[in-house]
Amino acid sequence: AMKKLFFTLILWLPIQLFADTGCNDRANEIRMSDRLDDAIDVLNDCLSEEMGRIARTYLLLGLSYYEGGEQGKAIANYSKAIEFAPNYVTAFANRGLSYGMQGDFDKALADFDQAIRLDPEYMQAYYFRAFAYQREGDHRSAIEDYNVSLTLTQDQSEMATIYYNRGRAYKDLKRFDEALSDYNQAIQLNAGYAAAYFSRGLMHHQQKHLDEAIADYTHTIALDGKHARAYYNRGLLHRKDGKDYLALRDFEAATEIEPAYARAYANRGYTRMIPMLPLLFILALG
Repeated sequence: AMKKLFFTLILWLPIQLFADTGCNDRANEIRMSDRLDDAIDVLNDCLSEEMGRIARTYLLLGLSYYEGGEQGKAIANYSKAIEFAPNYVTAFANRGLSYGMQGDFDKALADFDQAIRLDPEYMQAYYFRAFAYQREGDHRSAIEDYNVSLTLTQDQSEMATIYYNRGRAYKDLKRFDEALSDYNQAIQLNAGYAAAYFSRGLMHHQQKHLDEAIADYTHTIALDGKHARAYYNRGLLHRKDGKDYLALRDFEAATEIEPAYARAYANRGYTRMIPMLPLLFILALG
């Protein structure tokens, strides 16, 4: 989810970061006409524009390293971007994301805080900070930031992602009705959101709404045929419903997708050998 929203950051670069290649020549003409104060002003502008251009190059290097999974190098380049452009909101947000990918949430939160100070309407910074809070177990703070994020975007795909992650935060707080409402919103905004269907199915499963759970697991599989946990959980429900032939098919699908899926192997084996034996393992959580 984080990576999905991350790519929109690069589109929001400030206009002043693009340098005017004729800036120095213009300043030199002014200097040669003995208008020294004017030349100094223009040259200072030239430096500012050039430093902004260099900062953007470092940002793009950081993004490239991020995409390659080299977070240390990404952070180093985002830091260089900030040296050249101290108010570079995007660099702070991106560096915070890379810190978060490394598990350094204190530094991630500090960068997201700074991005928000520089631009209080920068939606992605709130979203990333919410995700960092969530990983730290501070679900209430995460929900507050997700709430703000929803007020700062009209993009349906982004809104669906925010609703989905806010739903997960509500679930962790055991506020199940609000979690279910958010999963519903995410699916309404993005009918192809497999993770939202799976998470909603998991909630139905845990609340023993078994028909609804099977329907959501089935929808998950239709959208993502490699979703081993959806096959496994649906297999548990088929076994519970006495439909061992369907359960076996789902457990086998799960093991084909994930050959090391021990729970699926165990339940497949018990379903084959002793059809009436209670299920051996709990469901696979989202």
